[in-house]
Amino acid sequence: MKTSIQEKPVWREWLESLIVIGLLAFVIRSFIVAPFKIPSSSMVPTLEVGDYLFVLRYSYGLRIPFTDVQLVPSPAKRGDIVVFDYPEDRSKDYIKRVVGIPGDHIVYRYNHLWVNGKEMPLQKIGVRSYHLGNGQSVISTEYSEQLFDVRHHVLRNGDRSLKDGEWTVPAGHYMVLGDNRNNSRDSRFWGFVPQKYLVGKAAIIWWSWDAVESWPRFARIGTILH
Repeated sequence: MKTSIQEKPVWREWLESLIVIGLLAFVIRSFIVAPFKIPSSSMVPTLEVGDYLFVLRYSYGLRIPFTDVQLVPSPAKRGDIVVFDYPEDRSKDYIKRVVGIPGDHIVYRYNHLWVNGKEMPLQKIGVRSYHLGNGQSVISTEYSEQLFDVRHHVLRNGDRSLKDGEWTVPAGHYMVLGDNRNNSRDSRFWGFVPQKYLVGKAAIIWWSWDAVESWPRFARIGTILH
């Protein structure tokens, strides 16, 4: 005696497929990789307004969604470009560069950075123009900065700092600065970033759109971030 196999309705197959796709997307975005768009000029010249990034969610530990619980937390390193919950409004994500890890003594004065008594060397590259989020054009001087074993570029305007000061980074926290040193509201203003606020590490630019020129920045696509 043969038993007939009843086929599933088409709508049910579609629904099950959508549920599986949705779950996979949730897992990937929550624990593996997530997109992030650069809305401001605080990280120029490394990141431009309109850059779209992939952020590695697992770099600093797997954070359970909607909580501060990090499974197997891993510390950030000096030079990492990190996405984190903005300490003054955790509904917002910010992106900056780690310059101080727990225990570091940081001095920022006359647009120069010292870490544990050692000045981070600067080498002048030239003049750099860029656009603010509102489209306004700005010109600054571009430098190469050696942050221990990480070399990256920064912008600064003369020797007048946006904010000078000295800080000692507490346990379980980080000090972060924008690469656009005279146009970044960062740890100099609102303090340190707790480990549990870290969302992930910026990895690659997968798309870049110049809103002023209304044209893609093809040369930036595929840039590995460091």
